[in-house]
Amino acid sequence: MSFMLLGILNSQAAGGAAGAFDLLETTTLATTTAETVFTGLGSYSDYKHLQVRAVYRRDAFGYVGANLYMRLNADSANNYSRHELKGLEGTVYSSAQAPTSVAGYIQGPASEVATGAFGVAVIDILDAFSTSKNKTVRILSGVAGQDAANSVISLSSGAWFSTSAITSLTLGAGTGNLAGTRFSLYGVK
Repeated sequence: MSFMLLGILNSQAAGGAAGAFDLLETTTLATTTAETVFTGLGSYSDYKHLQVRAVYRRDAFGYVGANLYMRLNADSANNYSRHELKGLEGTVYSSAQAPTSVAGYIQGPASEVATGAFGVAVIDILDAFSTSKNKTVRILSGVAGQDAANSVISLSSGAWFSTSAITSLTLGAGTGNLAGTRFSLYGVK
């Protein structure tokens, strides 16, 4: 094994410092809610990145890939772009959109999918507090349904064309997210 590889492995084994995840906030919905907003994020500016871990279900009818959307700093103008690679019903799809009014669409189940089927997502917001870079988002999301027609996985990325530090994060669905939906916000050193 090379010394470089040993150095890389050793750096990953170091505990606690760089790369540590800290739970900052969690919201669990008691009722159907159209949008969940994390505000006051400037108080977390000692972190380099933010991560959202989501378990969610939309109050809407439609295919299993019912979308949850994300916006930064309440910006609903066409200041974003996004790309997606998705597997649905055994077929792979790709798409891109620019300009668009959301940083990303997150895949998950609609309400007619089997009871108890929730979508899951890990959303990384890179360099969240930098004032010299546009913001980049990467999202891994999906749901395992009761059969192939009700299962989806998506890997997507988005960009917000602003160098503003992130102060708020909105996760929403036009018709709402059902009770039991949970969003947890983490800070990454």
